[in-house]
Amino acid sequence: MNIKKMRMQLIATAASVLISGIALTSVTYAWYVANNTVEAVTTNISATTNGFILQIATAKQGPQHGGEQTSLVASTEGGKISPSSTNDLKTWCVNQGINGEGKVASYMQPTFITGENSKPGEYIAGGETHYAYIKSEYVLYTITETGLADVYLDASEGSPITLTTNGTPTTDTIPKSMRVGITIQNIKKNADGTYSDDGNEELKVVYAPYEETGKGNDAEGIDGWTYIGTADDGKLKPLTVTYPYIYATHYTDQKNRNWVATKNGNDYDATSDTQKIASSVGYNGVKMRVYIWMEGTDADCINNEAAEDPATYNVNVKLAGISAE
Repeated sequence: MNIKKMRMQLIATAASVLISGIALTSVTYAWYVANNTVEAVTTNISATTNGFILQIATAKQGPQHGGEQTSLVASTEGGKISPSSTNDLKTWCVNQGINGEGKVASYMQPTFITGENSKPGEYIAGGETHYAYIKSEYVLYTITETGLADVYLDASEGSPITLTTNGTPTTDTIPKSMRVGITIQNIKKNADGTYSDDGNEELKVVYAPYEETGKGNDAEGIDGWTYIGTADDGKLKPLTVTYPYIYATHYTDQKNRNWVATKNGNDYDATSDTQKIASSVGYNGVKMRVYIWMEGTDADCINNEAAEDPATYNVNVKLAGISAE
C-alpha cells in the first residue's frame, strides 16, 4: 500500500462555514420552507509542512502573500435558503405544485437573479425572494513558490465536516436535510494582479450530516439519495444522484472510494487511492467553493413542522495539506 507521509507541525486545519440566524417559519410549500438569514464565516486554516503553509482566503481577497506566515481569516455572507434540489450544483429545481395528497407533483427550474446586489441562488417565487443555496468562495494556496500541497478532508480529530447547533432547536428538519458540496476550480493571475477563474468548476464530493434513508414527500419519490432531474420521458422527477457522497461518519462514497486523510502521530496518512479535494496546490492557489442547501427530496425535508426554530447551525470543514509527490 502506497502511503504518503509528511512530518508536520499542525497549527490549525479548520476552515469553518458558519450558518447563523436560521428561523423556521410557517409553511407554504410541500417541501419544508425555511426563511433563513444565513451568514457564512470561516475560522483559521493553516498547516505548516516543511517549508509550506496551506492557507485559505476569500476568493475576493485572492492569495494573501507577504507579511507574517500565519493563518488568515476568511469570511463571506450568505442569504436565506429554501429547499431545492440539484445533482451538479449547476442546474437547480424547486417545487412548484402539490397534488391532492399533499405530495410534490411538479417542479420548476428557477431563474436566478443576477446583478450587483443579488446573492447566489436568489430567485422569486410567489412574489417572495428565496435562495436555493448558499455559496461561499475561497482560495487555497501555499506560501512558497516551491511547495505543492495535495489537499484532503481531514479526519484526524473526528469528522472532517461537522454540524453543530447553537440554541435549542424545535425541529431537526434543517440538519437532517442539509447537504454540503465542495467544488474546485483553477484560477489564473491577471496582469493587473487580480485573479480570474480558469477552466471548469468540478464538484468533488457532497456530505450530509445524516444518512439518507426512505423517500421524500414527492408523488414519484424513490428511496435513497435523490434529486429532481429530467427523466427519459422528459419530465422533472426524483432520480438517483450521480455525484460522490459521504455522510455522518461514513467516509467512503457509493463507489467505495475513501475521502479522508487521517493522522498517525505527527504524520498525515493518505493512501494512494484516497480522493483529493485539490491536487498540487501552489503559490497562486485554486478556488474552493462550499455550497450548502436543504435537499427537498430528502425524506426529512417534509412539511410537518409549524413551530419556529430559534436555533442556529455551524458547519465546519477541516482540510489537511500533504506535500504533493
